Amino acid sequence: MKFGNDVRIKTVTSWFPPDRENVEDAVAAGKLTESDAERLGVSHLPVSVTLSAPELAAEAGRAAIGRAGWSPSDVGLVLHTWIYHQGHDMWSPPHYVANAVGAGHATPYGVQQGCNAGALALQLAAMHLDTDAGLGGVLVTTGDRFCPPGMDRWTSDYGLGFGDAGTAALVHRGGGEGADDYALLSLATATDAQFELMMRHGNDFSPAPMWHDGFIDLRTPKKSYLAAHGKKKFETVAGQNIRKVIADSLDDAGLRPDDPRIKYIALPRLGASLLDSIYGPVLNELLKAEALRFGSATGHLGCGDFLANLADMRDRVPLQPGDVALVISGGAAWTWACAVVQVPDDHAAAGDV
Repeated sequence: MKFGNDVRIKTVTSWFPPDRENVEDAVAAGKLTESDAERLGVSHLPVSVTLSAPELAAEAGRAAIGRAGWSPSDVGLVLHTWIYHQGHDMWSPPHYVANAVGAGHATPYGVQQGCNAGALALQLAAMHLDTDAGLGGVLVTTGDRFCPPGMDRWTSDYGLGFGDAGTAALVHRGGGEGADDYALLSLATATDAQFELMMRHGNDFSPAPMWHDGFIDLRTPKKSYLAAHGKKKFETVAGQNIRKVIADSLDDAGLRPDDPRIKYIALPRLGASLLDSIYGPVLNELLKAEALRFGSATGHLGCGDFLANLADMRDRVPLQPGDVALVISGGAAWTWACAVVQVPDDHAAAGDV
């Protein structure tokens, strides 16, 4: 999907709680082996002791609005995404986030697309701006808190640890006042929905949450699926679709893979072994750009990886006006996405907006 230079990301923020769980403590507690910890490649995970997931999202949203110098009334649409419990049942966290950031008259709704929802929400924001001339700005937020008893952030899934965070982005049309972090040139997606079975294999449909195990256990159905079907097919399809979203997003942006303006590609905040086995071979084949891994001190943020990566690229790597970067993500079960962003000519240094 091509957006050209017309859709801008005014700013993007991450908000992390101050408490941490260290990987050494997880090993000492018997949650991980030493080899598990090495495959994760994570030093610690951010932990929210008190704030709920929507409160984390609201913290990030307020930070984004403040950094941009906007009034909350400039936001006409709020898109909130999450993958885990938001603190209440049969309740609307997007409405909470809209009200908490001061945009109580903006239209809020949720985007549910697994860990890929940050990318899909950004795409939806751009589509709304493209079709609604009266829409001012869009606030995209993510928020998750992976706490017990429903989850164990170290052991609920294979190959990753879950960190708590809120992230936010403000999206608008180009041509307004002030500098923008990025122009969103394009965003491509690819799906193979047959793999939804991987997330429920061996379990019947249940009448209530956490019916089967009393907690979120993603390992058991994956293990059951792989025992029945093997892992070669998924690895092959994943590689094909990662390759496709990179190629399609670059084509929509009018760029060749070897364009010297492409400096970086930011990878999902998955375990090191997963990135090496699933993403590494494709990137080595397609791109000369440096692959960025920002997850060693955060772990996997669910659908927050995508926006957190945009924030870290702005703040932690030497991008200059005109430089291009890619951000890639994937979410069970399964859609992959890749965005192409460019630093505008009017870009301000981190902290100057």
